[in-house]
Amino acid sequence: MISQFRKYLSTIRSNHYVADVCSKKIDKIIIYESFNGKSFADSPRMLYFYLSTALPEYKHIVVTDNQNLKEKLNESNIDTVEKNSKQYFKTYQKAKVWIANTRLSPQIEKKDNQLYIQTWHGTPLKKLANDQTVISIPDVRLEEYLYEFNKETSRWDFLISPSETATKRFKSAFNLKEEQLMTLGYPRNDDLVQLNDENYIMQLKEKYDIPSNKKVILYAPTWRDNDRTDIGKYNFKLKLDLDAFSKELSNEYVLLIRAHYLVSEHLNLDDYKNVYDLSDANDINELFLMSDVLITDYSSVYFDYANLRRPILFFAYDKDEYANDIRGFYLPYESDLPGPVFETSEALIDYIKSMQHEDIPQLDTYKTFNHKYNQLDDGEATKRVGEKIISILKVC
Repeated sequence: MISQFRKYLSTIRSNHYVADVCSKKIDKIIIYESFNGKSFADSPRMLYFYLSTALPEYKHIVVTDNQNLKEKLNESNIDTVEKNSKQYFKTYQKAKVWIANTRLSPQIEKKDNQLYIQTWHGTPLKKLANDQTVISIPDVRLEEYLYEFNKETSRWDFLISPSETATKRFKSAFNLKEEQLMTLGYPRNDDLVQLNDENYIMQLKEKYDIPSNKKVILYAPTWRDNDRTDIGKYNFKLKLDLDAFSKELSNEYVLLIRAHYLVSEHLNLDDYKNVYDLSDANDINELFLMSDVLITDYSSVYFDYANLRRPILFFAYDKDEYANDIRGFYLPYESDLPGPVFETSEALIDYIKSMQHEDIPQLDTYKTFNHKYNQLDDGEATKRVGEKIISILKVC
């Protein structure tokens, strides 16, 4: 890989790739940003702990966008910088390495001798960027959207991919070259392998005040591009019938709701004692580990959750609209799914009551899905990616 990297640097002359990319002096700083600073989670978090130990000569700084997160991190002796502050932009200007899982502000100008590792935040099910043929974000044309997206991806030096299938989709969606893809697995999924322990799960339930004598259902839907309140802010209209859930399932289950990070409005669940809004939980892996069943729609969370080999159900009440008018999929929606699809809340709740979901992880379709998409989720992805970053820095 190092020889490929040298060859790549010496042959590519467009955009920010230049022959002397490693020759200019820059500060030994690595900056980590996950979900626009809203949390310290996902692959940037895992890489922080690995690289801060392996590279003590570097200063490691985490981006935050709220005081509570900043205080928690500072209490753990983790250096932080406030999102969009003057110091934030200064840090990006002088940091040798950028590690992020979402797009960064176009105001940040990347120098030729800086290394941008994009970890992304999910396996592509929905069409992304250049693969999209339709866009439904209000007041945004597809051409404008793609122009801004390609400006961002032109800054990426490397993108982490969880599987060969995802790599093919990322390559076309983000207009990347073969040597820019690190198909090494997602570091964030290491916890699902290493921490899937009954005692740890009980500790998590105590942390979130979840009853230990009940099973847990996690509902984690995605956002709808066409339902926007402002730039980067979207509505969340709950279609799951909470009254029916409380009546039919609350004796045995509690329901955790995790809304997508782009959703702007919180839920009002005051009338439901067995339903918890955990959209603000820092790390979704903790919610995965606590839950016995996942319900989702078009969110990529099910790719990660499948590592736990627990039941996954799909509540896709608007799948035709989503496929044809909102975003579109890389494959017909029902293809490859490791669980059944429901279009009504009533049918979904009845299925859970019947206990049929308990057999889902043993089905061949589930096993085939994991082999295709999660083969690299072996608990060692952080080490593989961390070592690759260190080897690149040695070249530079």
